[in-house]
Amino acid sequence: MMAWQIGGTILAIAGVVALYLSWRSRRRSWPLVLSGWTLLLGAVVAWGNTSGVDKGPALGIVVVVMVASAGVLLVAVRAPVKPRRRIEPREPRIVAQLVERPGRKNLAITANAVAIVLLGFLTSITVATAIFMAGRSAGTEHTANLTVTMFAFPVLWAALTTFIGYSRSMVARAVVVFGAMAISAAIIGVTSTGG
Repeated sequence: MMAWQIGGTILAIAGVVALYLSWRSRRRSWPLVLSGWTLLLGAVVAWGNTSGVDKGPALGIVVVVMVASAGVLLVAVRAPVKPRRRIEPREPRIVAQLVERPGRKNLAITANAVAIVLLGFLTSITVATAIFMAGRSAGTEHTANLTVTMFAFPVLWAALTTFIGYSRSMVARAVVVFGAMAISAAIIGVTSTGG
């Protein structure tokens, strides 16, 4: 039991360090990003072996959050204090720029934000459903499967909404959203007919 806890903590620390190093690099380092998330997943799985399928992963997530928070605190304490820089206000990159009247402009901005959130919601609920169906088809215990899905859904929603809102490339947005939906729909279709 103690070996799983120590191993889970070491994996959490290694995962956070890998993600920090990928964040610090000037270019996006996909091997570091993938290895960081894989190590964090390994930490949650290791902690899952300590206290059962319900409490174990929750403890693992708490450990990962504590390690990440300690890492952020360490970086913040070591960072030199910089003078505040002036941030120029930036006009949103949406159709609202073409609208002349302020009332219509605000309405367009609001409609854009609602569309982004709803698109992220629909995509993440499709992916979360696919995760649940795949787990059920694989024979995962129902409570554990539901717990994983409930943790995955808000994380997916936040990540997808942020990506959709801030990505400059319409092609990248379309590939991620429609790709995630297509793969999820295929998983749901296969697992619902086969399981």
